[in-house]
Amino acid sequence: MVFDIYTFVEAIWLILPAYAANGLIPLARGKHPVDGGRKLRGKPIFGPGKTWEGLIMACVVGMVIAFIQMSAFPYLPWEMSEVPLNIVPMSIQLGFLLGLGTVLGDMAGSFIKRRLNLKRGQAAPILDQDDFLVVAFLFASLLVVIQWQWVVLMLILTPIFHWLACIVGYLAKVKKEPY
Repeated sequence: MVFDIYTFVEAIWLILPAYAANGLIPLARGKHPVDGGRKLRGKPIFGPGKTWEGLIMACVVGMVIAFIQMSAFPYLPWEMSEVPLNIVPMSIQLGFLLGLGTVLGDMAGSFIKRRLNLKRGQAAPILDQDDFLVVAFLFASLLVVIQWQWVVLMLILTPIFHWLACIVGYLAKVKKEPY
């Protein structure tokens, strides 16, 4: 079967540093926009929400999560699987690339949203959820072989995870909008 629990475990193991980086970037609360406040044809390039502090934090978070995965790997019960798992060997370099890819993908999404005249924080379904994922997988492919099943599965599941996380954040009064 193409999309089974084994594929999910393999995919989530690889993309976990990107998920963590994407989720924790807002905590950076940076004050130094990557675009320096410059505009392109009268519109912000990325906007004030894409900061150097967020970019650095995403890379650091990616590396920290990768380090935790590297440390935990020998103690996890991989041999209990009924089928051989294709678990990507995590490394600090891979964590860095996943974190960097995450923030650059998010910035690309913001760039597109600015061109479409969408305001900061305004919903852009699919783009808001999968922009970071596509570039994170692309950057990870510089070091490891990415299976297409992982990409497709995560592209399908990530918007669902995002929607659930937003609802929880809204109900917990951490987010102003439920999207």
